This record gives sequence, structure tokens and C-alpha cells, in this order.
Amino acid sequence: MLLVDVLLHEFDVFEIKQLFGIPGDFVLPLFEQLQQRSTLPLYYLSHEPSAVFAADAAARISNKPAVVILTYGAGALNAVNAVAQAYVEHVPLLVIAGFPSQAEIERGLQIHHQAKTVDSQRDIYREITASQFRLDNPARAGEDIRAALQTAKEQSRPVLLEIPRDAVQFTTSLAPVYQVADVPQAELDAAITQLTARLMQAKQPVILAGVDVRRFDAVAELEALASKLNIPFVSTLMGRASFDQQHFLYGGIFLDKTDVRPAELLKEADLIIQVGVIKTDSNFAAHAELFPPEKLICIEQNQLNLGETTYKQLGLQPLLAALLNQAIPPFKSLILPVLAATEPEQRLTTSSLVQCLDKMLAERNNTVPLISDIGDCLFASLHAKPSLMLAPAFYASMGYAVPAAFGVQAVTGLRPVVLVGDGAFLMTGLELGHCARYGFAPIVIVFNNQRWDMIEAFSPGLNCTNLSNWKYADLARTMGGNGMQVSSLADFNQALALALASDMRFSLIEVMLDSSSRTERLNNFAAGFKAATKERLTPC
Repeated sequence: MLLVDVLLHEFDVFEIKQLFGIPGDFVLPLFEQLQQRSTLPLYYLSHEPSAVFAADAAARISNKPAVVILTYGAGALNAVNAVAQAYVEHVPLLVIAGFPSQAEIERGLQIHHQAKTVDSQRDIYREITASQFRLDNPARAGEDIRAALQTAKEQSRPVLLEIPRDAVQFTTSLAPVYQVADVPQAELDAAITQLTARLMQAKQPVILAGVDVRRFDAVAELEALASKLNIPFVSTLMGRASFDQQHFLYGGIFLDKTDVRPAELLKEADLIIQVGVIKTDSNFAAHAELFPPEKLICIEQNQLNLGETTYKQLGLQPLLAALLNQAIPPFKSLILPVLAATEPEQRLTTSSLVQCLDKMLAERNNTVPLISDIGDCLFASLHAKPSLMLAPAFYASMGYAVPAAFGVQAVTGLRPVVLVGDGAFLMTGLELGHCARYGFAPIVIVFNNQRWDMIEAFSPGLNCTNLSNWKYADLARTMGGNGMQVSSLADFNQALALALASDMRFSLIEVMLDSSSRTERLNNFAAGFKAATKERLTPC
């Protein structure tokens, strides 16, 4: 079989239904063959980070690997930042990058788009991908394609697959039928015995759940375990929307101590079971005292430490499923701390806007995915409880949300709502010009406070945070969308209603905010983070 047909076969095996990319000389032969077969839709964007962000969102929303195709050097290296975010946030991506043919290399000339050496692309990607493969051997090309996709899926990380320019002429063989590896039963039994004994010693456990519970398909098992054993569970910021937020044992999102109910549950617990948590400074640096080692069990995908024993072959899903079958008596019912009711603000702020948005979307019968960029809009989005939510909640690369809308609508067919600050919109907002090309109609809400508010929160003395007013509503109209500008909650509600009713083209609502509109959550987070950093840097 031709290499492209083997590639398409493997995409089908791993349930990949769309491709993303940007054409460039070294991958033009591959794009031509993909276009000829017309098996999968191929979504082109204007800038490599955007193409990766779109594929990243497709992978996050579907919980399956996604594919992005970029040219050698200039394309793939331009995407490094976006791939790095996918790596640290555990997103399964297959990055297909072009590569020179052997004949080109043998000329002994430096090849255009080449960095230090012809292998620099692979060397750089070694730092931000789980594995790297190059299809320069026709005899094993089929097996390498399988290995690349299998690694992306099973490790939930990006993988680099380099395809030489002339490899489209290769004929190769299909890999054997894909089979999921068996769970090592003896290791599983030993781990369950130890976990059960530790749980039986506890009086007041709590579960802190992270995004890997979703990445590795263990959400149902975790919720069932919490219900059976009567253990409350809270989620990290990155893990929110992975769980049923209406579950009677769900205690909310833990970001910092202002999250009263989750913080109280963690403080009072005698056993904290961290499941699928990506441990970052965002959650843990300023709150280490809540997580003393003696009351902590960390269950990760293929990594479980219990005493002096380490288990490295146990996935989250089979481990939680086996624990669910143990005869552990339920724990005494806890009365979850009740949060004081707060009246929504009547003036226009980032928080009050998201509260209005959440109320309006909750009244609708259809599912509306919510995508947030980083910055104050990310903290404001905590006022919403969507069933589908995407956000880069740790690595924090600005510009994610707008191109992510392409990935979400391509996979789900649903119109997403995007929350993005003006600083992040300046990075990737022009990708909205591609909406008409694909019939996409996201609703983009631009928080326009004419400054880099996140930077100002962390360093208020800097004089570089002011941004000009770029008139984003006008810009949207020049790109073929609906552009509306609002400066009150009443105006916003009306604009959102119009946007929801207009599904033939994208809508952009430019929200004019003043300098006092920042969320308290961002202020508190910045203060806590700065205090923790200062404490670590202060000499004894």
C-alpha cells in the first residue's frame, strides 16, 4: 500500500475524523495525496500555533488523538510553543512534520528551513514530545505510524512523525491489528490490597481529581467510587468540567484558599487521594501545608507509589475499576460546607458578564461548549458551570481560544462560546477570517480593557501593559462576522441573544471594560503566587 493509504488506515483505527495543518513545500506532496483521496476534512489556518491549538482542542474535546500537519523547520519550529503546552497538559497530538528527501540531504548543501543541522527539528521536538519517528525506511513505515499513534493515545502526549518529501512514493505494509495491552493482574492485585488497607485506616478521606481522569477515560469509575464510598471529591482548575458538577459529592474547584469549600475539605481530611492530578505551581506552590506527605496518596496513569513499592504498569481506569469492586464500607456522611449566597453584580465586570452568560446558556436546551483563553477571562469563567469546557489552565499560552473554536466545532458540530481578552485576541483573532470557509459560527466574547491585565496583576509597576483600542467589533465585520460592542450588562444580554440566534456566521461581542473590572479571583491568585515566590526566594 502507498504510505498515504496506510496513514489513513491508521487514522481510522484511532478514530481520527479530521486533520489540521498549514501547507508548506516539504509537505505539499502529502497534502496533494490527502486531497485526492478526500477521506477526511482538512482544516487550514494561517499560523502554525493556531493550527496546533485547533488540533489540541479537537483532541481535548474528543478525548482522542488529533493530527496537525506542518512543513519542515519553518512550520514545525514555529509551532513549538503550542506543542509544548499540549505536552505539559497531557494532550494526545500527532504532529506530522515534513523532512528533506535523502537525495536532498546527499547534495551536501544546507537545506532551506534547516536550523543548526538537518536533524535540529527532531532534536528540538525531543524536549516536547513523548516520541519521535522518521519515515525514512519503507519496510517499517507502517509499524512506525502505528507506534506514533499508539504512543500519543496511550501516553496522552504529543508525538512527532517526520515524513520525508519523497516518502509519499513509498509502498509499505499495515501494522498488525491494534490491541490494548493487558493489565498485569498480579501487580493490580498487590496495589489494590495496599490501597484498600490504606482506605480502611482513614476516617475522613477526600479525593482531589485532575484532568488525567478524563484523559484516560476514568471519570465514570471515579464518580462511582466516590458515590459507593461516600467520599467527597474536588477538582483542580485544569480538571474542571471533567466531572458532573451536579454530583451530590462534588465539592467544587480548588485553586487557592479562597475556594472555601474545597480548601476546608482538604484541610480537614485525614487522607487525600490525588487521582490524575498534574501537580503544578498554580495549585500547590502556595498551599503546600494542605498536602503533607503522610496523608497523601498520588494515583497517576502508570505511576503509583505506595510506601516503598512503585507500580508503573497500572492505568487509572482499571485501577479505579478494581478498587470499586472491593468490600470497603462507606464513610460517614459529611455535611459539605455551605457557600454563602452572593448577589450578582449589577455593573459590568468580567465576573458579572460570565454570570449572565452562564444563566442565559443554562436556560437553553442545547449544549454549548465554552472555551476560555488565559488571563482574567479564565478566572471569570469559574462563574460558569458548562458541561463542555476547554482552557489551557497551566502552561498558559495566550491565543489558544479562538483557533480552539475551530477544533471544537470541527469535532462536535456545536457552536462554541469563546472568552478571550484583547491581548490574547491580538495574537490569533484574525483566524476568524477562516470561519466562512468552513461554515463555522463561534460566538467570541472579547474582554476589552485595553491592557494586558494578567501582566498588570502580577507586576503593577510595569509601564508596558497598556494596549490601544483596536475596535474589534469593526474588525469582525471586515472578516465577514457579526460585530457588536457593548458597555453594560443589558447591552450584553441583548447582543448575546442576537449572536445565539445568528448561526450562519461568527459573532464577536466586544465588551468595553474599565480598570476596576478585574476579578477578585485573579487578584487573590496573583497575591498568593507572589507571596509564595517571595518566600522561596528570601534567604534564611
